[in-house]
Amino acid sequence: MHPNKPIKQLFNANDNWLNYFNKHRETLRTVVIENVTKMLACSTAAFGSKEYRCSHANCTHHKYIHQTCKSRFCSSCGIKATERWIRKQQHVFPECEYQHITLTLPHTLWPIFRDNRFLLNHLFSCAAKIFLGWAKQLDIDIGVFCALHTYGRKLNWNVHIHLSVTRGGLCKKTGLWKPIFFKANTTEKCWRAAITQLLGSNYSELDLTGEGCPFIRNEQDWSRFLTSQYCRRWKLHFAKKTANVTPTMTYMGRYLKRPPISASRLRHDFQGGLVTFDYLNHRNGQTESLILSPETLIERMLEHIPDKHFKMIRYFGFLSNRRRGEMLPKVYDALGVAPEDLPEMPGYAAMLKGYVKVDPFECILCGHRLTFLRFRAGEPLSELVHHALIQSQIRSI
Repeated sequence: MHPNKPIKQLFNANDNWLNYFNKHRETLRTVVIENVTKMLACSTAAFGSKEYRCSHANCTHHKYIHQTCKSRFCSSCGIKATERWIRKQQHVFPECEYQHITLTLPHTLWPIFRDNRFLLNHLFSCAAKIFLGWAKQLDIDIGVFCALHTYGRKLNWNVHIHLSVTRGGLCKKTGLWKPIFFKANTTEKCWRAAITQLLGSNYSELDLTGEGCPFIRNEQDWSRFLTSQYCRRWKLHFAKKTANVTPTMTYMGRYLKRPPISASRLRHDFQGGLVTFDYLNHRNGQTESLILSPETLIERMLEHIPDKHFKMIRYFGFLSNRRRGEMLPKVYDALGVAPEDLPEMPGYAAMLKGYVKVDPFECILCGHRLTFLRFRAGEPLSELVHHALIQSQIRSI
């Protein structure tokens, strides 16, 4: 089955998406409408098509391959983007020990970040500065990269940062590689301080009218609330160190470039109109099922679509885009490793062969190669969105 079909079925069955759109059109972000429209039109003629014909003179076989949407909300496009991202980063990142750390927030703070999305931009620097600051005290230059997750296992809004840091760095005086270690208790205190400071300094810009903060009437109430949050314990998870970055990249890539739920986890009950998906319960280590209405599941999925141009992963230290060119050769020298050539990025045909063992450019009639014939342009995204709006208006009449 096409990896995107279960999600498309969820949105298309019984006009679930159109009904949801008509009900929430006043509050839906533009980026949400665009991403859903792209996902529903993915691999259809709407985005244009390439026509191929068999290279054998006596074969009349023609084939049309439709363009994909490349949306982060699309499962099939997300698989391709993930594969390419992992290969590219593995080539760039040096072979050394890494520490993967999950920095969480109390559930009482989750709604604040949902209602004030501009705060999400600051979470990366809040996390990275903790480790960069320690390294600076030791006169070491380290590498850090952070990824933002906004959902938990049940697709609920659950903001947390996944951070990976090198377990060593360049000594600024000698240029040698020097190990560095981080303590969980100290990290937690610094993380608590950074977040409460962030929220306190942005009070005047915050929307606190949502269901998460019904008790906040003034800045004094806000200050008391933040103090109470600072005094509680925040859960941080320090994973075991790894000899290279591959395990972390593989883990993070599954979430960064794809929808918040894989299509394979969805099970539709078209008669009852409900949707079931499985998730791992961390408390007991068992797989459990959650049954939701289509509207509830769609709502949970849509709130995790990031704003336009929002970068879900950021790099710091000698891994930052600004410093990579200068610093990475020095890091390779200090570690005694030679930089590898840029790996070949997997294309459409290679990935399809890998996943479903099918060569898309092989003629199904005679086995000869297909050759490109012509390209038919599709409609721009603005037109597709316009059609979707008209369709929803017709549906509401």
